[in-house]
Amino acid sequence: MSKTTHATLEGVRTLLQGAIQLEHATLPPYLCALYSIIPGSNPECVEIIKSVFVEEMLHMALAANVLNAIGGSPVIDGVDFMVRYPTSLPNSDNSFVVPLARFSPSTIETFMRIEKPEEIDSPSEAEGFETIGQFYRAIEDGLVDLCAHTSEADVFCGDPTRQITPDMLDYDGSGRIVVVLDLASALEAINEIEEQGEGLKHAEVWDGDRDMFHPDRDEVAHYFRFVEVMNGRFFRRGDTPQSGPTGEAFAVDWGAVYPMRENPRSEDYPDDSPVRDKMLEFNLAYRDVLRTLHRAFNGEPARLVAAVSQMMEIRDRARELMQLPTGVDASTAGPTFEYATSSKVTGSATPHLRISVRRDGPYIVEGGVPLVRKSAVVSEGGEPLTWRKESSIEVDEGYRLCRCGQSSHKPFCDGTHSRVRFDGDETAPIEPSVDRRTRLVGTTITLTDDRLLCQSAGFCENLVDSVWDMVERTDDIQVRFQLMHMVEQCPSGRLVYELADGPLEPDVPREVSVTKDGPYWVTGEIDVILSDGRTLETRNRVTLCRCGQSSNKPLCDGTHKRINFRDG
Repeated sequence: MSKTTHATLEGVRTLLQGAIQLEHATLPPYLCALYSIIPGSNPECVEIIKSVFVEEMLHMALAANVLNAIGGSPVIDGVDFMVRYPTSLPNSDNSFVVPLARFSPSTIETFMRIEKPEEIDSPSEAEGFETIGQFYRAIEDGLVDLCAHTSEADVFCGDPTRQITPDMLDYDGSGRIVVVLDLASALEAINEIEEQGEGLKHAEVWDGDRDMFHPDRDEVAHYFRFVEVMNGRFFRRGDTPQSGPTGEAFAVDWGAVYPMRENPRSEDYPDDSPVRDKMLEFNLAYRDVLRTLHRAFNGEPARLVAAVSQMMEIRDRARELMQLPTGVDASTAGPTFEYATSSKVTGSATPHLRISVRRDGPYIVEGGVPLVRKSAVVSEGGEPLTWRKESSIEVDEGYRLCRCGQSSHKPFCDGTHSRVRFDGDETAPIEPSVDRRTRLVGTTITLTDDRLLCQSAGFCENLVDSVWDMVERTDDIQVRFQLMHMVEQCPSGRLVYELADGPLEPDVPREVSVTKDGPYWVTGEIDVILSDGRTLETRNRVTLCRCGQSSNKPLCDGTHKRINFRDG
């Protein structure tokens, strides 16, 4: 196909939107192969595929930076953005098809075709490209042509505050974020994408960076990393594309994978199938990733950290699917990467509100649970009296809350738990609270107390009295009323009062409250599911640790006060 130059601003914006979609189209296949590898096996292959995936995320950010620099608006969240697998690469010559498949020789061969280097004299191609490099050269040609006939300032007219910057991403892998403000930096960003995929000057196996997992090594371009997997051997200095890798050998066990059925589809399962429900849950989580990316690339760049964390957190859901039998031969299900347009799980008329605890990771809140900020109203003497809602926090249907206490974007997770190796050991009991409660009987009212749930909020006492002492004086209706009010303010549910017809709980909304310098206060009987699949007792009032230091995780035990935890 002949060289095509888009000499209009809108035309180049369209190409850059296509580049973002193209980079994204490679992510689900890479993730399927990566997550299909049984944990503990093929460590070298895991590192290679993961490094390519992370750098493709970087390429999305670079393409978005260029698009934003020329006044465009990246579109990430939507049905049209997602491709349906198996698929040809968007805007390609359709010469091969990319499936969702487990780790195998044929899958790696497909990845090599995706990352295939272009020939030095290959023409740029905006449509029907043979290599991704040809497509990016068409974008380069369009930008250069625009600036040759239009003021560069008119071309690069975007808002610079929309740029993803190195400090926002906290990226310590290979490659780099390029802030795009003019033609030179735009071409620099595109060159970064091309070299990581194809190699320096399209003639070497190296991309000019240091290896992500082994900084003492030079990094191999994407195409040649997959060559390493196929050969079970690393490249070393002196190797060329013609010689192939002659460095250290490593074992590749093609059989150490979950037997995922290729190109899974939710429509292959009946409406009441547990597999279909799990597929929907995965797709809802992935839709949240797309929504976070969309916001990150459209004026909220600091959200990109959360998106990267979300992308890695869906691993557990993918692996759960890959261990569910399909009912066809010995194959298992897998993630479908379909855009979820419904939030309903089979058999449920409303979204399932729940909080899942990720092992040594964040809280995953699902079902559109409202998120608010609350603080205690205190007296002149510092006594907590009641709660005040400070504000509502805008969230998507699903969101991730920091559990390690060290996120730079509290209350949301930014992946810090991985970097600090957070120990989120879950020791809270799942047995009913009633089995632990002591009972203090008063006049027409009984106070029950489960000390294990205490988070030291302080509503149980004031400068002159406490609920335990007040029980003895509940023949006084004013004392009884005051006791009931103080118990109802207890956020953890440690304290409950019973009347003649049984326990009486306060009428609280179904929401998660971020309490000032304290825990997450979960109200309205929302399920909390531990990382091993067990469910904590579902209660009307629950407080979840936010400082990361509780000895009763995921429940709060008041440690935040002792360590002087602050929101930051």
